[in-house]
Amino acid sequence: ATLDNADRMRAGIGAIDGLRVLGDGRFHLIALCADPTASPPVDVFALGDALRARGWFHDRQTPPDSLHSTVSNSNTGVIDAYLSDLRDCVAQIRGSRTDDRSTNYATLE
Repeated sequence: ATLDNADRMRAGIGAIDGLRVLGDGRFHLIALCADPTASPPVDVFALGDALRARGWFHDRQTPPDSLHSTVSNSNTGVIDAYLSDLRDCVAQIRGSRTDDRSTNYATLE
């Protein structure tokens, strides 16, 4: 169930214009970042803030600026709702940028 959930999340994230998934995508950890070719751009930290306002929490990390999720079997049943909120939030924040560039996980600077 955990790996199924992660695969569904990766596929859904990859289908959203302006986002891409980092890494090889075989396990339960997911990091998403902005597609650098997207226009207008997506600021993933602004995206994280918008998602948090809807009840979804991600760790913020860099480089590159990205949002990190640990997927588990307890995510079963909410993947579609998450992806719907993710699409809505991308549309809401696209072209904006948050001043808060802080990170809270695995920063490699």
